[in-house]
Amino acid sequence: MNYPQEKKILKFLEDRNLILASNRGPVEFLKEGNEIVMKRGAGGLVATLMPLMEALNGVWIASAMTAEDETVSMEYSENRVPIPEDDPLFWVSFVLSDPEQYRKYYSVISNPLLWFVQHNMWNSPYTPDIDDEIHDAWKEGYELINQLFSDKIVSEANRNSKEPLIMLQDYHLYLCPELIRKELKNIFLSQFIHIPWPQCDYFNIIPEYMRTSIMEGLLSNNLLGFHIPRYVINFLQCAESIAEEVDYAQGTVQYNGNITRVRSYPISVDYNSITDLSCAGPVCQKEHLINDIKKDMFLFYRSDRADLSKNIIRGFKAYSLFLDKHPEYKGKVKFLSTGKPTRQQIKEYDDYSLKIMEVVKKINNKHSQDGWEPIECRFISDYGLCIACFKNYDCLVVNPIADGMNIVPKEASVVNEQNGVLVLSVNAGCYDELKDYSLNINPFDITETADAYYQAVKMGEVERRKRQEGLKEISKKRTIYHWISEQFDDIERICNYTD
Repeated sequence: MNYPQEKKILKFLEDRNLILASNRGPVEFLKEGNEIVMKRGAGGLVATLMPLMEALNGVWIASAMTAEDETVSMEYSENRVPIPEDDPLFWVSFVLSDPEQYRKYYSVISNPLLWFVQHNMWNSPYTPDIDDEIHDAWKEGYELINQLFSDKIVSEANRNSKEPLIMLQDYHLYLCPELIRKELKNIFLSQFIHIPWPQCDYFNIIPEYMRTSIMEGLLSNNLLGFHIPRYVINFLQCAESIAEEVDYAQGTVQYNGNITRVRSYPISVDYNSITDLSCAGPVCQKEHLINDIKKDMFLFYRSDRADLSKNIIRGFKAYSLFLDKHPEYKGKVKFLSTGKPTRQQIKEYDDYSLKIMEVVKKINNKHSQDGWEPIECRFISDYGLCIACFKNYDCLVVNPIADGMNIVPKEASVVNEQNGVLVLSVNAGCYDELKDYSLNINPFDITETADAYYQAVKMGEVERRKRQEGLKEISKKRTIYHWISEQFDDIERICNYTD
């Protein structure tokens, strides 16, 4: 492990029963040919917490996401799968649920209702229509799945004599803390929310009884984490509607006999791991493909899931406007986009993916000349290709409507070799950290974004290098291990204070 104060953290945790819960787990089982194989989950959360789980023989509670997850979990008592199966270091305890209940929990309430509210994405004159389907999905989906998670967590907490330390992750499990607290009065609960927290007026889109349940759940935690101070302030303001006392200076909320400490912990990247990966053979091989696409052109690049919050279409429309205003760059620039479709079972996401391709086709038809096409999209899940693109872009475009953090600019700046320029939305969580070294744009302003593209193309090498070095230093100075270490420091302080 690479944690700051690693020995101190392990000493604090050695006599505790570490229980982590998230909708998606650290591994998933899939069928390849006639065999069921285990694949480790992607992302910084898994990479950061896995060493702790292994060192402490912890348990990670998660939904069974695939048929094979369910098949494997049913071979073990209480669906508690040892990882690795032949020599376990930790356990994944799968939550099995009725498919229709899970659909209501995930595809109606978690996404899109909560996700859209927390990313400020509803078109309020028209959507959402909070009708019988949504009310039913709350009661027959979201509440029920949260109860299943809570029951599993309580069971794991009672498994041995060690004091439980429960770490809940994200918006899928808002109701769990209160449900757990009813069964285990004095247990320590923490929760980290990985997406933005909206301002009160927008949060009020959610029906009052749902809002109350969410707030009562979150205020049953001892520690509640967000990425940046802005989300902390928004949450504290929302808490005023039910709290006995909100202390903005201390970041505390008193409610129902409990004190919840609300903190910001900006997540970052594993600097050393991503640097090593960028030099690995598979990534170097993918660079040949990038060079074939880029040739001697200026390369714009973006890497996103096809999520409405990523604002992909406005980014492309700004590029088209840039070419309208500066036609001399036709044939001299290229916009490469990689990523993959996401949540295609939800109509809003499926429609958005189709709209992206429609806009790309329209722009290519308008601006193509002499065999040159302005945009190339490769919507595939290939992290090695993504890293190869990070190394070779001249301008990185990150223009979300809203993001909890968005670590793409941090990952990219670590490995980029072209002194690439960052065009960054002021609504990205990482804006607060990176704004001094990026070209900052209003994500709704297509004209401003187009002008930022032109500024990036025209920027001199000295200025480009200064900005890139600034971005790199920020990502190197604060890594993902600081993110989790700071949480454990606060957990230890709170536990000692409570004791």
